Amino acid sequence: MTSPDFKLEDFLPYKLSLAANAVSRRIAKTYAPYKLSPTQWRVMAVLVDGTGMTAVAVAEKTGMDKTTISRAVNKMLDRGLVNRCASDIDGRAAPLSLSKTGMVMFDKIAPQVLAQERELKAVFTDTELQRLEGFLSKLKNQP
Repeated sequence: MTSPDFKLEDFLPYKLSLAANAVSRRIAKTYAPYKLSPTQWRVMAVLVDGTGMTAVAVAEKTGMDKTTISRAVNKMLDRGLVNRCASDIDGRAAPLSLSKTGMVMFDKIAPQVLAQERELKAVFTDTELQRLEGFLSKLKNQP
């Protein structure tokens, strides 16, 4: 038996999920022509700074599980978009980086996703955008 007070349409986690999915679908149209999945795009976006993160570190930064990240990384390795180097400290930890091919692809996609971001932000006033970013930070930092 369900609570009579529960209405899915009013449930905050549901609303947040719908909003996130809508934004993700919109952005995905930008990188889909490059045959990248959402996970692969996130891996690429994390690795672009060239810090040599492991798959575990990428998973932590993206909030995704390691198995999903590992599958994406393996497909990207097969396509020559990512390089994996053996660690001098721990043989199990293999730092990842974008390959030259991956960097060229990122450089083509980044201006387009940034334009998408500008369009999304344009629906808000500066004050609304500051509030939204504050609200999102609060939610992200919940236990």
